[in-house]
Formats: sequence, structure tokens, C-alpha cells
Amino acid sequence: MREGRADYGMAPVENSLAGGIHAVWDLLAEQSPPVVGELYFHVKHFLIGHPGSRVEQIRQAASHIQALAQCAAYLQRLGIETVEEYDTAGAVALVKARGNAQEAAIAPAAAAQLYDMEILAENIQTDARNYTRFLIISHGQEALPPGDQPLKTTLIADLSDCARQLAPMLNALGDCELSKVETRKLHDKPWAYRCYIECMGTVENDELKRFSAHADRLCQLAPYPTCTQP
Repeated sequence: MREGRADYGMAPVENSLAGGIHAVWDLLAEQSPPVVGELYFHVKHFLIGHPGSRVEQIRQAASHIQALAQCAAYLQRLGIETVEEYDTAGAVALVKARGNAQEAAIAPAAAAQLYDMEILAENIQTDARNYTRFLIISHGQEALPPGDQPLKTTLIADLSDCARQLAPMLNALGDCELSKVETRKLHDKPWAYRCYIECMGTVENDELKRFSAHADRLCQLAPYPTCTQP
């Protein structure tokens, strides 16, 4: 998308089972791209290996850390070790290149066809309620048609003293309906935390000003149409 080959991009921000995808939240905080919508995708994972391989042969599985987490019960039951790679489809390409018949990848079914590999097991995710929420980002400020969907505003705030700052910061939002509040450690800053907050509707300027007064740094992703949660 940065190279101009696409008008829109999909940023995975949260999984129903594995939780927030913090690396993506960090990119959003740093680059503040226009967000024009969100989408929930039902995730189904497949064990993909070399043609002629059998599940009983597999000793290790490669995939993105989120996919590995979402299939943890299956992998543990079969005693399969995990190898973290940069993404799911890319893991299939790497497994093919390494040529080890005892290694497989976890990825969508289409990746098997793309790389001429074989599906060894289907729907290996731990829970059928496995959904990933994506934010739809764009180059400009143009928004997707909202239809009848309500709006949502995302705020990403850095806090040097989370316990002291969080309560008054949330109070500054007044009667805003919160749909998400999550904090996690900022690894490069002692005692500092990053807080992800999502509010239904828009945040008024006065509320935003009071909110930002309690944050060390604030990124606001402007209101965008929501998608109905599964």
C-alpha cells in the first residue's frame, strides 16, 4: 500500500482468542493512517506440508506467532514444536524451500495451492469462535460509505505512570461508551505503558483535550464505521 499498488490495506489488530496484536497497534500509533472501517474475519487454519507427507511425520510447524497461538491445543496434543515466521503464507514458502518432510506450516488453505503443497489437516484452530478484527486503512481521508453502521473512535495513549494517569484519563471521556480498554508494557521505556481505547461514536474536542492532558503522547484514529461483532 505504501508503494501505491493498493487503495486500501487491512491491519489485523485483535484476535478473539489470542488477544491484541500489539506490533500492529504500534505501527498505527507511529504512522496514524486514515482508518475508514473495520472487518471481522473468521479464521480457519490448515496444516500444510510437502506432497506425500502425513500428519504422523510432522515434528515442527512454522507460522506467524498468532496462528501458532490459535492452534496451540492441536500442536501440543501431537507434540509438534513451533517455529515463528513473519506470516502464515510466507511460512508455507519457507517450509517448501527448506525441504524437510517433517516440517509443516499453518496457513489458509489457499497457500497450499499457491505453493504446490498439500493440506495435511483441516480446521486445526483450537476454538471455532476464532475471529480476527481488521482495521481498513487508506491513503487519504476518504471514507467508505458508513450505511447504517455506528461510528467508532480509537485512541492510543502512552502513559509514564499508568496507575495514576489511567483513571482521570478515562473520566475525561465523560459518558462515551467504551468498547475496548487494554494496556501493555512499553518495552523501551521503564515503567511506561501504552493504552488502547476505543469509544463508540465520536469524541468531542473538549473531551479529547481533557483526555490528552493526562497522556504523555496521544494518537487519535478518526471516527470510522464499525462492523457487527460475530
